[in-house]
Amino acid sequence: MASHCFAIQQFECNDYAVDLALGGALDILGQYYQALKSWEPWLETFNKLLGSEHNASLMHRERVGGCYMKIGRYQDAIDIQQPLLESSKMVLGKEHPDTLTRIQNVAVTLRKMGRVNEALSLEQPLLETSKRVFGEEHPNTLAGIQNLAITFMQMGRFNEALSLEQPLLETSRRVFGEEHPLTLAKIQNLVGTLWEMGRFNETLTLEQHLLDTSKRIWGEEHPNTLTVIQNQAVKLTEIGRFNEALSLEQPLLETSKRVLGEEHPSTLTRMQNLAETFRHMGCFNEALSLEQPLLETSKKVLGEEHPNTLARIQNLAVTFMEMGRFNGSLSLEQPLLEESKRVLGEEHPDTLMRIQNLAEIFRHLGRFNEALSLGQPLLETSKRVLGEEHPNTLARIQNLAVTLIEMGKFNDALFLVQPLLETSERVLGEEHPNTLMRVQNLAETFRHLGRFNEALALEQPLVETSKRVLGENHPNTLARIQNLAVIFWEMGRFDETLSLEQSLLQTSKRVLGEEHPSTITRIQNLAVTLIEMGRFNEALSLQQPLLDTSIRILGEEHPDTLSRIQNLAELFKRMDRLNEALSLEEPLLETSRRVLGHKHPHTLTRIHNLAITFRSMGQLNEALNLQQPLLNMSKMILGEEHPKTLERTQALAMTLWYLKREDDALELEQTLPEDLRNFLGKQIPSPTPLPTSIASDLPQEQDWEIIPIEHVE
Repeated sequence: MASHCFAIQQFECNDYAVDLALGGALDILGQYYQALKSWEPWLETFNKLLGSEHNASLMHRERVGGCYMKIGRYQDAIDIQQPLLESSKMVLGKEHPDTLTRIQNVAVTLRKMGRVNEALSLEQPLLETSKRVFGEEHPNTLAGIQNLAITFMQMGRFNEALSLEQPLLETSRRVFGEEHPLTLAKIQNLVGTLWEMGRFNETLTLEQHLLDTSKRIWGEEHPNTLTVIQNQAVKLTEIGRFNEALSLEQPLLETSKRVLGEEHPSTLTRMQNLAETFRHMGCFNEALSLEQPLLETSKKVLGEEHPNTLARIQNLAVTFMEMGRFNGSLSLEQPLLEESKRVLGEEHPDTLMRIQNLAEIFRHLGRFNEALSLGQPLLETSKRVLGEEHPNTLARIQNLAVTLIEMGKFNDALFLVQPLLETSERVLGEEHPNTLMRVQNLAETFRHLGRFNEALALEQPLVETSKRVLGENHPNTLARIQNLAVIFWEMGRFDETLSLEQSLLQTSKRVLGEEHPSTITRIQNLAVTLIEMGRFNEALSLQQPLLDTSIRILGEEHPDTLSRIQNLAELFKRMDRLNEALSLEEPLLETSRRVLGHKHPHTLTRIHNLAITFRSMGQLNEALNLQQPLLNMSKMILGEEHPKTLERTQALAMTLWYLKREDDALELEQTLPEDLRNFLGKQIPSPTPLPTSIASDLPQEQDWEIIPIEHVE
C-alpha cells in the first residue's frame, strides 16, 4: 500500500495531473487525437507502478478505450474494453456499478462495429441485472433500456424499440421531470425511432416541442440545442422541405463555428448536412464547394480512417455521381471500399453499404454485369449478417431488381419485387415511405412488361396515399404524379398525360424552383408529350431554352444535358428537319463515347438514333456501317433478348431490306421472337425517349447528427 501511495504522490509531482486534465479538456472540445496523445503514454506507467488491476489503472484504461471509440478505432477500443471488463469482474465483482458500465461500453462498441447480435446478447441480461441491482427507475437502468432500444433500431426491429422507448419516456418524465436533460434525450431518441417508422407528423410535432424546450432550458447556443436544430433540419430535408431546412442549417453552421470552433466534430457534421441539403436541391456546385474542403479537414482533424472521414468520401462520391461525373465517383468509391473492408471489416454495415454504392455507380455507367456481380452476393451477405427482413436487406433486393430491369430482365425483376412488397407491407407497414417506394417499383416493372392496366391499378391509389402520408408537395409525391403520367403516355392517353404534366410542372417550379434538376426533367417530359400529340412547335419552344438551361445548370457534358440534345434531335426528325438533327447527333455521339464510354447503353442508343437519321436521309450504307457493329455490341453488352437488342435487330433488317438485300433481311427477321416479325416493308416509328423513374433504395451515406447514445460513464 505504501508503494502505491508513493507512486501516486510521484504522479502528482510530475506531469500526470496536467496530462489528465489536459486530455479531459481536449476530449470535451472534440479534439480526440490530442486527448489520446495526453492519455495514451500513461497506460504502461499505470500498469508498471500500480498494477493492471488497480482501480486507477482500470479507470485510465476505460478513458483511453472510450477515446479510441470516439475516433473510430473500434478494434483498438474493444481490445482494451473486453479485457478491462474481465479485470473489473474479477477485482470489483460482476455486479459492481463500474463493471456494469463497462459491459454497456463493450456493447456500444460492438454495435458500432456492426456486431449487433453480440451487443444484444450483452444488453438484454445487463438490463435485468441493472433492474435488480439499481432498481427499475434508477438512471443507469433507464439508460440501459435506451441502449437496448437503440440496438433494436439498428437491427431494424422498430416495433421492439418503440415498445421500450414509449414507456421509458413516461418513466423519465415521472422520475426526472419533463424538462430534465435525460428526459429530453429520450424524446430525441423516440423521435428517431418514429421517423424510421415513417411516422413523420408525430416526429415533427415532438421535435418542435423538444426544440422550444431546449432553447428555454439551455439557451439558443447550447450544444444540445444546436443538435436539436440540426436534427430538425435533417428531417425537413428528408421530407423535401428544402428551403426550411436551409434556413435552419446556414445560420446553425455559423453559430457552430463560433461557439464550438471551425474544426469541432459537430461543426464538421453540420457542414456535411448543409452540403446534403444543397445536393437535394440540385445545387451541386454549392454542395461540392463544402464537401471537398470538408474532406480534407476531416482527414486532418479526425484521421484518414475515422468512420466519419470515410462517410465523407462516400458523400463526395455521391455528389459526383449526381453531377454525372461517374468516373470521378468511381475513382473515390473503389479505394473507399477496400479501405472500409480493412478498417471496419468485410461485413460491417458501412462496408456493405459501400458495396451497394459501388454497384450503383456501375449501373449508372451501364456496366450491368459488374453491378450484378456485386449486388447478388451482397444480398446473400446482407441476409446472413443483418437478417432477411432487415430494412437494408429489403433495400438490396430492390436495388438488385432495378439492375435487372435496366438489363431488360423484367420477369426476373418481377420475381423479386412482388414478394418484396408483401414483406415490406408486413415488416414496415403499408404506408411506410419505403413500402410506398416498392409499390412504385412494382408498378414500373409492370409498365416495362407492357402490363399497363396493372401498373395503373397500383399507381393511381399510390399517388393519393403519397399525398396523404408524405404531403402534396413532397418530392416523392411529385415523382409519382410523373410516373402516373408516363403510364397514361404509354397507354396513348395523351390528354390525361398532358393535364397531369402541366399541373405538375407548375407545382415543381413553385416547390423545387425553376432550375431544379427535377423541374428541368418535367419540362422535357411535357415536351415529349407535346411531340406525341403532333404539337411540334410548342415542344420546340420548350426544348431549345431547356437545353440552354441544362448546359448552364448541369454542364455541357452532364448525362441529362446529353439526353436533351438527343431529344431535340428527335424532335427535328419528327419535323423533317433532318440536317439539323444530324448536326446535333454526330457531335453528340462523339461526346457520349468520350464522356460515358463506347459501351455505355446511352452511347449505343445514340449510335442507333444516328443510324436511323442516315437511313431517313437515304444514306443507307452509312446507316449499315453503324448498325452492324452496334447489333453485335448490343448482344454482348445487353444480351440477345434485351428489348433494345431486338429493336436494333429490326432496324438492321429494315436497312438491309431498303438496300434490296431481301434474303439477308428475311434471315435476320427469323432470329426475332414471332410477335416481332412480319414488319419488313412497313414503317417502324422511331421511339421517342421516355422518362424513367424507377426508385432504387440507394443508401447515400450522410453522417447526420443525432443525440449521442446514452451510456453510463
